Amino acid sequence: MKSHLNFPTICELGISLLVLVTISTTQLNNSQAESRLLIKATKALPRHGEGSLITLDDGRLLLVYTQWYGATGNDHDPARLVEIHSDDGGKTWSAPQTVQENIGKMNVMSASLVKTTSGKIFLTYIRIDSNRFANLWFKESSDEGKTWSEPKQLSHGKKGLIFTVNSAAIRLKSGRILLAAFGSPSAWQKDEHFVSFSFYTDDEGKTWHRSANEVDCPRRGAMEPEIEQLNDGRILMLIRTQTTRMYRAYSSDGGETWSPAEKTDIVHPEAPMLLQRVPGKDAPLILIWNNAVVPGADHQGPRTPLTLGLSYDEGKTWENLTQIEDDPKGSYSYASMDFRNDSLHLVYYGPGGLRYQEIPLATLLQKNSEP
Repeated sequence: MKSHLNFPTICELGISLLVLVTISTTQLNNSQAESRLLIKATKALPRHGEGSLITLDDGRLLLVYTQWYGATGNDHDPARLVEIHSDDGGKTWSAPQTVQENIGKMNVMSASLVKTTSGKIFLTYIRIDSNRFANLWFKESSDEGKTWSEPKQLSHGKKGLIFTVNSAAIRLKSGRILLAAFGSPSAWQKDEHFVSFSFYTDDEGKTWHRSANEVDCPRRGAMEPEIEQLNDGRILMLIRTQTTRMYRAYSSDGGETWSPAEKTDIVHPEAPMLLQRVPGKDAPLILIWNNAVVPGADHQGPRTPLTLGLSYDEGKTWENLTQIEDDPKGSYSYASMDFRNDSLHLVYYGPGGLRYQEIPLATLLQKNSEP
């Protein structure tokens, strides 16, 4: 059945939560999916996350993620990009290998992988030099990720910050590569305010163009946008905000311009989300996000639970809500997913480090029945 969205206040463990509720919310059991620790956080490597997962032509899974080293693993601490791959559908993974060493004065982070029409793999990421200067860079591989080109600058801001979030690049039906981005004059400052926009290339990365306008939202602004192409050709952008609701915008010209942002009914803390489409004809959109907030709390509440929803009407409503993780003491975010052998493969930041799940698509796509 379709979810009916309402917003009651409940008390759980003494915390008042404003929660997105569905009559038919389901919980995955261990026979359907099992969360396991893929990469453990250590004192030397305190954080692993903000990655991107892709299926290679031979069926292997390739994951490029951000590896923080030293310090405490904050966003502005030193970090590099590393890759691991699986030859057996996610059962075992290779040891991490560096794909991009830290060329920033702070770090490099937030990987996105996308295939071009010619078969190249693009890897986009942020190079951060200070809390007032960052740009987007990319590398390419012509041999399924075995080797990578030298880094190339994608955006050319002279001041301020140009960011992206992980898993934010898509290939349109036209072949255009579109990357969601956001920026601010500064970050980790009280006066920061972000706007969202996009970059696109029609010539396999030889030239990149920035969208003609930006998308803004109230309070701290429009952050960490995720994008997906709709069946009618438009692009849907979902946006992290500080308002306890997710916002959305649309592009009708392949990301060259964007509509003003509008508030959705999706309860959402100040946290990232992940938007993608299930492969196949008439397939739904998938959204993964934290569907609970604590108004007034830091980041509008903890990043838990981690919920998956499906949309069969191109993002207007969401149904078949499934709890991927629901530990009230946990924190789950910066997910990436891809599809292989009728399963959803999901990687995300969580307790202890980088976590992984394989979930059968049949489990997710089974319509909730009327009570």
